[in-house]
Amino acid sequence: MMKKKMISAVLAMALMVPFAGQALASAPFTDISSHAAKTQIESLQSQGIINGVTASEFRPADSLTAAQGVTLIARSMNLSLAAISFIEAPTASGWFKNVSDDAWYANDFINAKANGLDLAEDIDPKAPMTREQFVHLLVQGLEKTGNYPLIKMYINITDEADITTEYQGTIQRALLYKLAELDQDGNFDPQAVVTRADAAVLVYNAVKFVEAHQEPVIEEPVAEEPADDSAAAVEIK
Repeated sequence: MMKKKMISAVLAMALMVPFAGQALASAPFTDISSHAAKTQIESLQSQGIINGVTASEFRPADSLTAAQGVTLIARSMNLSLAAISFIEAPTASGWFKNVSDDAWYANDFINAKANGLDLAEDIDPKAPMTREQFVHLLVQGLEKTGNYPLIKMYINITDEADITTEYQGTIQRALLYKLAELDQDGNFDPQAVVTRADAAVLVYNAVKFVEAHQEPVIEEPVAEEPADDSAAAVEIK
């Protein structure tokens, strides 16, 4: 529950390199004016959750790499080691063959792995992520922020045979959480490479879901201390 209360503050913090350590974009992106995901991209930009490739370009059609995707999920969902105890502090190189300890995304990979996200030991940070891979990890990250009610129903997916078996459950939940949706033919397109715009929309939906299900913080009234009338009592004859 504490994570759910803290996440709004965390989302207000600038994520320095969620899309690859690129330049911070403070001005509106010039290459998304007619893009379908313009609203979602600009919303996440205003919250400091995403940056551009340059100060003015978001490049929505570029592929999302594993380094970018894992970082975006870990930071937007506030995954950390705060509630996890270790005999010895974990290192990125100790858990992953292809992640150096000084990589800009090293801590995000550690935080994601420590919180149970399915990151393979040989994951390639430079490799593009597929739609099913990103959605699978995003759902796992979202579910670390709290316990959410879920209607027990099965959504028919036309191209379900193309979905990796281990991802079928999280993809069903992503559809029920309304993080993702099927196309007009009922396809999920699991093997398609996720673009930066695709990722922005999915993360925007996840952030909105968490915000909508946050429990209101109820401030307990501060008990007033009884007035100290000892001084007055001394003067009463």
